Amino acid sequence: MDSTVAEATYVAMPTEYIPKFTATLATHHSFQLRQAMHCSQEMAEAITLRQIQELHQHEQASAHQYLVAVQWQNAIIGGAWYSAPPQQVAILQWLMIEEDFQGQGHGKNLLAHVVGQCRCAGSAGLALHVFTANHKSIHLYESMGFSDVGKEMYLKW
Repeated sequence: MDSTVAEATYVAMPTEYIPKFTATLATHHSFQLRQAMHCSQEMAEAITLRQIQELHQHEQASAHQYLVAVQWQNAIIGGAWYSAPPQQVAILQWLMIEEDFQGQGHGKNLLAHVVGQCRCAGSAGLALHVFTANHKSIHLYESMGFSDVGKEMYLKW
């Protein structure tokens, strides 16, 4: 493991980083939606923004929603948004490492941190959604022991 990755710490996401985090996620998720659903950029952005708004509303109403950030060399370089209710399945909503820091182990270590936090919270397991074309993320999740348990499908008319 790269020793620089070992220096990363995980902190509550600073309020000032949340807009950058959600904007980066919106861009990435909209791109994935356009690829998967062959929809317009406007539709993909609307779907993504609606999902982010719903998560923000749910976050305010739930004591089990978490935003954690990766702090590396005094900078925030990514984060994760997840829910971890006790005795229920935890849900990883989003995981993001800024592009300049990808491929260095930060995502894997962040995911390991989230898994550990979900276990400590008493959650029964951890579920997530990933687009089939998102090969980098699928490789990460499978390397951490996640397995495919279903299929999400879409009908366009």
